[in-house]
Amino acid sequence: MDPAYRCQCNSECTRFGDCCADYGAECLGEGGNVVEPVAPGTGGAACATSTGSSASSTELSCLAQLIWDSDVNRASGGQYALNLQGQIAQSAVSQHRDLASANLFTYMDEGALLTRNTYSAYVALFDNYVASTGTNEVVTSAETAEINAFINLIQSTDVIIKLHEFLSYKGLASSNMATFMADLKEMWFGLYSRSSGAAMDSSGFEHVFLGEFKNGKVSGFHNWITMYLLERDGDANYYGYIWDKQPGILAVQVRWGSLYKDLGSMFYGTSPEFDLAMYTMCYVTSPDSLCRFNMAGASVAIQTWSWANSSYGGGKRYLASAYPA
Repeated sequence: MDPAYRCQCNSECTRFGDCCADYGAECLGEGGNVVEPVAPGTGGAACATSTGSSASSTELSCLAQLIWDSDVNRASGGQYALNLQGQIAQSAVSQHRDLASANLFTYMDEGALLTRNTYSAYVALFDNYVASTGTNEVVTSAETAEINAFINLIQSTDVIIKLHEFLSYKGLASSNMATFMADLKEMWFGLYSRSSGAAMDSSGFEHVFLGEFKNGKVSGFHNWITMYLLERDGDANYYGYIWDKQPGILAVQVRWGSLYKDLGSMFYGTSPEFDLAMYTMCYVTSPDSLCRFNMAGASVAIQTWSWANSSYGGGKRYLASAYPA
């Protein structure tokens, strides 16, 4: 028995009534591997000042900085270049005035950046989705394999490992990495309907990372690699930026085809696994609220939303949206 842990995984826990909720699967081998909890003061768990399901801004700041420092796949300044051009007043975003005659991206070293394993696995997911809501997403076996490849690759990155260590120690995730990644996959790639149940047409990943068309507007769309690829292929027209914040967070206005994203905020220069880790950190610790923390010498806020009728903390957990605010 170790009082440092919120719950126990040993033969005595049934006697004392403090077994972990997943005791059967995690500790007895009933459908899972035995995994010891992360010890206090190590890895991502070092950021936890207490056990329990709530996370303070101090804890989140510690974890965010740890994840930031661990993002070895982050692009260097020489691997891409931005041309911000005109700034759009937030009060004027509905006017759709094009204040940028050139592209947002003036350069991207695709050979150095997009060939990295997590980036290439991310790009492989682009053609798996129908942008318009109201149309069923048909997930083929090949697309499932691409999702699994992405999940498997990010699992071994330090940013996901640190996130798991923290959430596991706080009792917000299974200590079993395979179970955690399965939950992460369901959270981000599980399908639901944005069309009043008419079609299984959306997922957290599609909405946040790729963007969707709904009610005559672009919805979601919070990733810089997606922005680059759409602009490169002539599908997106950059209209200008609304704000540019440290440590690399940009809000832009874009016309995608004939539809507008009035304000799409995103990290830039960061790896796909970093973005997913940061949004997951805030969604799991602060669902449906503004998650505030400090990172890389700057104050950062991320807003998250869970999908209606999803059961957070039990059952399936679907992320509806997440973005820098």
